[in-house]
Amino acid sequence: MRTTPAFIAGTGLFALDVIVRLDGSKATPSLGGSAGNVLSILGALGWGAAPMGLLGDDAAGHTIRRDFERVGADTRLLRRSMARSTPVIFQHQLDRQAAQDDATHRFTFACPNCGDRRRPYWEDDPEFADVRADLPPASVFYLDRPTRLGVAVAEQYASSGATVVFEPSAVGDDVGLFVRAARAAHIVKYADERLGDLGAYHLRPDGIEIQTRGSHGLRFRCGKADRSWTYLPAFRLPFIHDTAGAGDWCTAGMLYELFGAAAGVRTIDRKTIKHALAFGQVLS
Repeated sequence: MRTTPAFIAGTGLFALDVIVRLDGSKATPSLGGSAGNVLSILGALGWGAAPMGLLGDDAAGHTIRRDFERVGADTRLLRRSMARSTPVIFQHQLDRQAAQDDATHRFTFACPNCGDRRRPYWEDDPEFADVRADLPPASVFYLDRPTRLGVAVAEQYASSGATVVFEPSAVGDDVGLFVRAARAAHIVKYADERLGDLGAYHLRPDGIEIQTRGSHGLRFRCGKADRSWTYLPAFRLPFIHDTAGAGDWCTAGMLYELFGAAAGVRTIDRKTIKHALAFGQVLS
């Protein structure tokens, strides 16, 4: 049994999620984004959590901060600025019987009523640049975008012994920055529909590489000697309503199991990782 709660710090996409139902009605807006989901899920599971980022000083930003505080997160490094607008993502649910593929939803930043778009900003802001001098101790650092500040913080956490998790959705315009993030990360997780095999990006030789494959499950590889893939099929379900956020639940479940079984990822073998990923699949 874990004697002290694990602690996760993270930066990346913190956004307000608005679910638009099939009939056009909207669910109550809530915290979302990859980084937002992973940190808040683990916070709800009893971990300490510290989101780091810059939101707008607006209603959406206040809602995100409130949702983090509800799971006990330390929000001192989740700052707000009048010069920013908090990202808002509209998730439109799709009629699966009418859809051409297995899609259950589509995302857009465009408001279905007014057309206004509130996209995330990835440029580093001077108001947030001093965060490196005040980093909280953490077992895990999570990032989903390779920004200059985020990568520098990841490297700082890695050098202090924390486990760095990098979950990119794209390489981005700065390939060198992406490579730095991949090298700093002990765990790199990505979807095959967004990125191909990352073997050419100089991942850590002792790191864990995880590729999710939608309805085909996932595969992972780890260890210095044997870099072959291990496959885990998807669970067969009698009914699927919506798959949005499934990958974030998988990440959170994997981390929860890994840090409940051992002190750090460097000591975990293939069997332990397989078990942790299977638990993540169950949650997703």
